Amino acid sequence: MGRIASAAAARLAGFGAASVLVFTGAWTAGGVAGTVTGDGTGPAAAGESSAEPDGGPVLPAGSAFAPASAEGGGVTSTAAGYTLSPRRLMHPWREPTAIAFTVTGSDGAPVTRYETDSDGAPVMDAALIRRDVAGYMRLHATLGDDGVWRAPVTFPGEGVWRLYAGFTPSGGPALDLGTDVHVPGPYGAFSFPEENRAGMCGGSDQQVRIDGALLPGGTSRLYATVARDGRPVTDLEPLSGGAFGLLTAVRQGDLARFPIRPDVTGASTGDRAGPGVAFTAAVPAPGSYRLFLDYRSGGELRSCEFTVPTAPGS
Repeated sequence: MGRIASAAAARLAGFGAASVLVFTGAWTAGGVAGTVTGDGTGPAAAGESSAEPDGGPVLPAGSAFAPASAEGGGVTSTAAGYTLSPRRLMHPWREPTAIAFTVTGSDGAPVTRYETDSDGAPVMDAALIRRDVAGYMRLHATLGDDGVWRAPVTFPGEGVWRLYAGFTPSGGPALDLGTDVHVPGPYGAFSFPEENRAGMCGGSDQQVRIDGALLPGGTSRLYATVARDGRPVTDLEPLSGGAFGLLTAVRQGDLARFPIRPDVTGASTGDRAGPGVAFTAAVPAPGSYRLFLDYRSGGELRSCEFTVPTAPGS
């Protein structure tokens, strides 16, 4: 399943030596027993996830989807007459499987026409995250003639997982719906520090730091800075849509997700950038948010997780 498979698995596997959570351990045979704390103590975990066979980033083409409301997306399975429904609720742990789901309209029939990218392919921003806000995985979902979206995946841990689907039906509103699927087995939740902005990423050879503030009710700037052995990394490669990084915020508690807009898009394949990537964020309310960053350096897709609270007194 390529490098993105190991990258997504690494995001759920354990805690790194520095403050950012970089998962690199191995799930115990019966799953995580107990709670892992933000200082890196507790049982480690690892697993597999899957996406594009060629190992490329699984990112929505074109502009980012817009959530159903300012309160964020993925909280409800039904909005504006459209409903997200998984075809299967139970999935195995650490075995290759597939997520299959439909979006039905008010007539109960699967939607088959969506906003398309520049290549004419329907756009679906599908992702999974466990309910303890660990292991965000972007999915490569493709639409069948039967109106069913399908994406390969290997769940790296047991528990309840939120399935997100961000899309725009032809002639309809931009929506981001969410529903739950289940991976049976023993389950111990992770806990995360109140703030966690920097650490190792991508096989522990690069360091990433998130600077900036989250201002509830307004927009703010966030900056991801990449280094290797204290030296700036300047070979960041564009992902689909021409951005040099993709950043998503998920609110702890209700798992509402918020796309964080990259300031630079439309870069061509041969363009390079670094060490910094700038984003514009908008979150509606105070709270603690998990941030999930994907970027490509040296031909490798790398993924990091952070915890960023909203600014005090904001």
